[in-house]
Amino acid sequence: GLRFMPDYRVFGAVLRSELDFPQLSPITDAAPRWFLTRSDAVPDSPASELIGREEVAPDVSLTLSRNAAGLRLAFDSVGVFDISADGFRIAWSPPESPDLDLVRKVILGRVFSLCLEQQGVIALHGSAVELGNVAIAFLAPKFHGKSTTAAALVNSGAKLLADDIVAIIPGPQPKVVPGVPAVLLWRDSVEQVAGASASVRGDAQATKLYIDWNDAERISAAPVPIAAVYLLAPVSPDSPLVARRERVGGVEAVLALLGQTRSGTLLSGERRTTALQQMSDLAGTVPVYRLEVPRDIARLSELTDALWRWHPAAHDGDSSGEPR
Repeated sequence: GLRFMPDYRVFGAVLRSELDFPQLSPITDAAPRWFLTRSDAVPDSPASELIGREEVAPDVSLTLSRNAAGLRLAFDSVGVFDISADGFRIAWSPPESPDLDLVRKVILGRVFSLCLEQQGVIALHGSAVELGNVAIAFLAPKFHGKSTTAAALVNSGAKLLADDIVAIIPGPQPKVVPGVPAVLLWRDSVEQVAGASASVRGDAQATKLYIDWNDAERISAAPVPIAAVYLLAPVSPDSPLVARRERVGGVEAVLALLGQTRSGTLLSGERRTTALQQMSDLAGTVPVYRLEVPRDIARLSELTDALWRWHPAAHDGDSSGEPR
């Protein structure tokens, strides 16, 4: 029979899985809605329609197709993932001798982003924190400092909402759903960002390490209304500029959001049309800013001070607008 590991809370619901996830916190007091099962053989997928293909590395590609049962994501070296039409069930068919750390990363990234999209939830590539009673999100390509910014804010008093995938429930008041309760950072950034209240996980060979906050007060547990989206735009570390934001509007904002959809190049046809409408609605409801900040980890406090100043009502009821 199937052997399930502990249940885990992730993306606003509880996951019951046949694969363990050390980066998630086990829970025992809630009914699961997500299910991940493992299959020894790839099930037949008749009458499937190819949606998109992406080359993720030399000789490594992934394809997304649709069939009557839902979606199929086939990922070289990681396996095949069949996602139900409602997005709550994932069936994984592994290859021989899979790299389980990579499998977990793909599941919590690519696979869950597709699950969320199946449910009408927006999945963006970024990080998010809760400042008191509102969420702010940071979007950018790789190596732009999203996770570093989120970790620094958590250490300054914010709560972690999401890293890698920012899941947003659309509507008149869009909300960010809590994602994975840890931040994944490059090893050389960890020492400067981890902080006294955090713990670090990862083996000696890992190029990236997980930062956890053991204090439950540092982790958001429920969806939070989103107050702003920041498009990170690092500038020279020698710049005299202190963190500066500029409102982005109209088509520019919509296209910037669309460019950070977690599905990326796998968006096509009907899926792209849906995403475009969602981004248009989101940009019309939530302010989008270009955020210029010196690319210098030693100057992170300038950025966190500016963000607390821009969202003062979220911190201790302070509305003075002064930096912390």
